[in-house]
Amino acid sequence: MLEPSVVTAGAGRSERGRPAAALESKIMSCPVVQILTPLYNEEKCFDIYVEAVEKTLMARTDIEYRCLLVDDGSTDRTWELIQQQCRISPRFRGLRLSRNFGAHTAETAGLDFCDADAFAILPADLQDPPEAIISFVEAWRQGADVVFGRRRMREDPRWRVLTSKTFEALLRRFAMPKGSKFVTGGFLLMDRKVVECVRQMREANRLIFGLVAWTGFRQAVVEYDRQRRAAGRSSWSIGRMVKSMYDGLIGFSGAIPRAVTLLGAVFSAIGFIAALYFLLNSVFFSPLPGWSTIMVIMSLFFGIVFLILGTICEYLLRIYVESTRRPLYFIAADTDDDLKRSSRLPDEERQTVYT
Repeated sequence: MLEPSVVTAGAGRSERGRPAAALESKIMSCPVVQILTPLYNEEKCFDIYVEAVEKTLMARTDIEYRCLLVDDGSTDRTWELIQQQCRISPRFRGLRLSRNFGAHTAETAGLDFCDADAFAILPADLQDPPEAIISFVEAWRQGADVVFGRRRMREDPRWRVLTSKTFEALLRRFAMPKGSKFVTGGFLLMDRKVVECVRQMREANRLIFGLVAWTGFRQAVVEYDRQRRAAGRSSWSIGRMVKSMYDGLIGFSGAIPRAVTLLGAVFSAIGFIAALYFLLNSVFFSPLPGWSTIMVIMSLFFGIVFLILGTICEYLLRIYVESTRRPLYFIAADTDDDLKRSSRLPDEERQTVYT
């Protein structure tokens, strides 16, 4: 397997960028990097994932790696395995959501609870290799605030590769800021200050990699080879891929309402021309017999009208969802709960407990 390579990482900070002391602290000290992994019914992958993370990342001494596991309402033994691992190793922490909210919301929950110098999102299926995170950290320590992983080679079906490339091209053309090095897929690393910015964005329909790219900052790209899934079966269906594409275009771009407006203008012009044609035909020539032509035209224009109404309703629905200001998720369990409860005890109770 080819090693991950940094294709653009940005040089160290100049006097106009980040202060020299901040960059030196990244290089000289031992920073803390937290690995964030959302899981949904991943009991078959879990042991393989833990072994890979401990062997590849946590065994290193130059960086302190921690791992935050977010169970997105799994119905198998995933949460039980998370609890066992957190009891074994203090570097692991687990959160369990009250139900399945989706991968991007699970990542949001993890970002809300993360506490480190940098944060890397790593899928549990290990299709995105933990070894690439070492290159992410290297680019981050060289001055990048966001490091995206770009798939150099991938062992996926052709339709999935084509869909991913189409999605990325559409977002890059119509949605993302100019000059952004964003990559679809969500395998990335963020500096703490970027996470603080992402935490301020609380919209219900979320694409984490889109929100991260939207923040700006100095971005880098690391190329890597995507592997086959370690075990089990992916729940990332074509329907979810289409929804992510839809959310990305709706949430980050004005292209859809502009396209609908342009479509309405074009067909209005066609309708005007057709009306003029039928008017002149009825005055100077013999009118066409029957209603077939009229019905075809009416059906066509009613279809366009309903398309426009559907687009309007979609935006109204999203406005309504945002206006309700519902919480994005609920935490059902936290493996650090016992420690937190102890830390919240009043001084008098602590003295009673420990004397």
